[in-house]
Amino acid sequence: MAAKFIGRTSLLASGLMLALGLHAPLFAQVSQDFQMRVEYAVTYTPFEPNGHIDLTPPYTLCGNNQMALRFRYTWRNSFQEYVYTEPVTTLWPYMYMQGVNPNPLQVPASPGGSPVVKMVDVGLISGQVNTSGNRQVVFRGRTSGFFGNPVLYANATALIETQIPPPPTGYREIEDRTVDMPTQPWFGWSASLSDSYRLDVGQCSIQDPNTTDCGTASLPSVVLDPACGTAPLCWTGNENEHQLTDTLASDKRYMYRVYGLNQCGLSTQADELPSFRTAQACFISGASIPDGGVLNVDAATLGLNPGSLVPNLRVTVHADHADVSDLRISLTKTSPVVAGPLLLMDRPTATNCVAGTRIQAAFADNGTPISGGCNPLEPAINGRVAPQQALASFAPLQGEGTWRLTIEDTETDGKAGTLREWCLSADVALRDDLAQAPIFPTASITRLRRAERARGGGRDGGARTARCFRGSTPCRCRLSLPVRPWPCRCPALPWRRAASVRSRFHRP
Repeated sequence: MAAKFIGRTSLLASGLMLALGLHAPLFAQVSQDFQMRVEYAVTYTPFEPNGHIDLTPPYTLCGNNQMALRFRYTWRNSFQEYVYTEPVTTLWPYMYMQGVNPNPLQVPASPGGSPVVKMVDVGLISGQVNTSGNRQVVFRGRTSGFFGNPVLYANATALIETQIPPPPTGYREIEDRTVDMPTQPWFGWSASLSDSYRLDVGQCSIQDPNTTDCGTASLPSVVLDPACGTAPLCWTGNENEHQLTDTLASDKRYMYRVYGLNQCGLSTQADELPSFRTAQACFISGASIPDGGVLNVDAATLGLNPGSLVPNLRVTVHADHADVSDLRISLTKTSPVVAGPLLLMDRPTATNCVAGTRIQAAFADNGTPISGGCNPLEPAINGRVAPQQALASFAPLQGEGTWRLTIEDTETDGKAGTLREWCLSADVALRDDLAQAPIFPTASITRLRRAERARGGGRDGGARTARCFRGSTPCRCRLSLPVRPWPCRCPALPWRRAASVRSRFHRP
């Protein structure tokens, strides 16, 4: 249609020249007294439906949208003219010209050499080929020559970026239905055609540990406003990766979603979003892995039932390091019995492991051996990974006790790292032992102990009624004085066990 319109305009102009007894000019020239330039563009996007004045190229033309280019003409000639504005570059199939206003443009004679400035608007609409890229489009101003003057030309180049909304997000990390993830996980996704991103994480409506189904999640609706506002577990930024700083609940399934954003809209989403389950007993560390040194971290765990074992033990490790092939990782049970160390990973050298960055993986006996190769993209080691030595050797041991994770950097090569978090999980669920972080200061515990003796309990077998903290199961207790009637009560406990039960079951 644009080509037909231009052709009809040229025919009309030629017919008018013949009717006036004029002839087509025998020559044309470029004059310093006749110039044009792009003044600005008005772009229309889903976020700016009423238009946005863009002063800086490239000017964005969104798929199924339009834009307007404003050209500035400067005229310093002593005669009047009509100026036609027309494209020199072929616009099809990326865009079409909707129209020019005014066309032709009448410019009067310049009074005393003072410049005459006029504006012309050119409307464009996206074409049938919606591809992203920068395109230089040349327009020209052409005088009519109707008044017997030489035909003059002026050119201006507009840099136009044809763009479409981002395609659906490609979720790279965390993979869908992954289990035993850290409570502060790292996410990575595709970067296709997006200028910025929004990440949302929400807890699944289905929490059955025997299924990988998530059901639905309370993810906020995002239509045209990419800002997080008051949405929980939300992040926006320009990188196609994010390290979560909020701590997720242990042993829970979560769904997450990433929107890609550019000037032309938000990425569409797949029907089913990826989900993952966090590990059971997690310990956020932040400890440094020294270059050429050894890091030992200890943590205490509890089983849901006293004396429960750890069948199918899994060890989640989340560590930043510039070269995972430098690392040797092992696990030791240090109390109440000593077992290990058991080697989880030993300086992998398979494809992509050397100089590979980041570990975010759960070591499990049913995992994939690292000998098959590491990921070419971060994280180098992820998912479910088979340990060097079988974790089944820990199965006869109680889950309750103290465990030690050891990470050794075997090369002094200027590459240090950080252990962000590590976790333990088993078929009989584990929990972190909060006795490692006492609830009350020592002085408060002493006062409670003295008060207990005054009530006749003493140190040797005296009973004490503990107040139910929230009335949940298992019983969460804390010592409280004085004892008051309460609709929910924990069992009577000897004093020697009261402090440990208090720390064990209390949740802040």
